[in-house]
Amino acid sequence: MLLNYLNKRTEEEIIKSIKICKLNSIRGDSNSKSKLIRGENLEVLKYLLDEKKLREKIDLIYIDPPFSTNNVFTISKDKANSISRSKGDNIAYDDSLNGHEFLEFIRQRLILLRELLSDNGSIYFHIDYKIGHYIKILMDEVFGKNNFLNDLTRIKCNPKNFSRRSYGNVKDMILFYSKTGNHIWNEPKEKQSEEEISRLFKK
Repeated sequence: MLLNYLNKRTEEEIIKSIKICKLNSIRGDSNSKSKLIRGENLEVLKYLLDEKKLREKIDLIYIDPPFSTNNVFTISKDKANSISRSKGDNIAYDDSLNGHEFLEFIRQRLILLRELLSDNGSIYFHIDYKIGHYIKILMDEVFGKNNFLNDLTRIKCNPKNFSRRSYGNVKDMILFYSKTGNHIWNEPKEKQSEEEISRLFKK
C-alpha cells in the first residue's frame, strides 16, 4: 500500500535537490566519533552519507520529529528542559507543516535514514496517535512492510487532557522497523536472583 499525494517526488529527485552541506565550525574534539550537528537535517543526512561515508554504517536510529500539530513551540532559560507554547519565550521550532507537505517532509528524511542504516540496523520512530497511522504506511513504503517489528506504546507523564469530549490523550507510539530483518537485538531484561523470581512470580 502506498500513500499518493501532491508533489510526491522520486528518490532520485529528492537526492538531486538537496544542497551540499559544509560544517561551519567545530567545537571540542574534532576526531570524536560523537557529534552534535546543528543544521537543516536533510542536508546534514546527505552530508553524513556523502562526506562522512556513513552509508550502511549506522546500527540504530531513534527519531522524534514534529507531529504536524500546526503549533509553534518555544523554550526559555527558565524552562531549559521543556518545550512549551508560551508566547513570550524563544521559538524552539515551528511545527506548521501539515497534510501532504508534512508527509513528504518525513518521507524524504526516511529515505536518507534508510541509506544510513546498516543491514543489521533498526529504526525507532516516535510519533503521536493523530498522524502515526499515516507514518506507518510511509515506513512500510520506505523500509518494507515485512520489516515492521513492533508498535510500542509510550505513556505520557503529562497527558494534557484538560476538558474534552473524548478519551484521554495518554500515549504516543514508537514504530520499530528493521532494515533487512537481520537486526541486532539485545534482550531488554536483567538477570534476577532466585529470591526475586520466587517473590515476584509466585504463580
